[in-house]
Amino acid sequence: MWNEQSGFQGYDQGQGGGAGFMSPGGFGTPKEEKKSRQKLQSVVPVTVAEIINASQVDENFYAGDIQIHQVKIVGLVVAVKEDATRYDYEIDDLTGPPIEVRHYVDNDENLPSEERIPSMRENTYVRAFGTLRSFNGKKSINAYNVSAVTDMNELTYHMLEVIHSHASLTTQSNDTGGGMITNGTTQSYNDGGDGMVSGLTSIQNQVHQVIRNNPTSEGASIESVCKQVRGVPEKVIRDTIEFLSSEGHIYSTIDDDHYKATDS
Repeated sequence: MWNEQSGFQGYDQGQGGGAGFMSPGGFGTPKEEKKSRQKLQSVVPVTVAEIINASQVDENFYAGDIQIHQVKIVGLVVAVKEDATRYDYEIDDLTGPPIEVRHYVDNDENLPSEERIPSMRENTYVRAFGTLRSFNGKKSINAYNVSAVTDMNELTYHMLEVIHSHASLTTQSNDTGGGMITNGTTQSYNDGGDGMVSGLTSIQNQVHQVIRNNPTSEGASIESVCKQVRGVPEKVIRDTIEFLSSEGHIYSTIDDDHYKATDS
């Protein structure tokens, strides 16, 4: 998949840092002389090596001087453990040892089998979106979405996302303009302050905004989105929600019909 010969640096278990993709700021020890850090609330594409080498202060993780919370990884499922409420995966992207990814599911025993969230199989490439966690010094990911990769070009694309996002992170660490980074693309809000994300189409932005503005814990239902985004066929809205979910802008909550925004 990725190795040093292809230009991607692997995880060196004998070193405390310098593994994975390093932006000029690096994923090193936070600089204590810095009085403030930017907090990045949207999804950041990373490698396993970068998660392992991310510095931690209390419950916070840092990429240089920027606090990160939600991440995206792409890798191979090498082990799966299943129970009624959680799937535990070991995911390997060959930049470091496999990382544990916990995906909590609501597969009640009374649910019909076709409505249950299936687990990913071993030897399947997946993308996982989730939040970083650490217990007894071991980092892991609590995932809110794990889905299969169907196009192997996504493996290369993810690595390019990592490089690009880190270059953007470095730029933003010196910029107080309030931009955000999602999936490797700098997403700056426009001067109108209306929260519209550049890079999304008008309909994608409308759907994203409706979901983002929903204050409930279960999130916005597809039915409520259809009512608020008028004049757009339901199929188009469903396709848009699927796109926003696959790109990490939103995630499903209590079922496949309710969504919250990852930056809400």
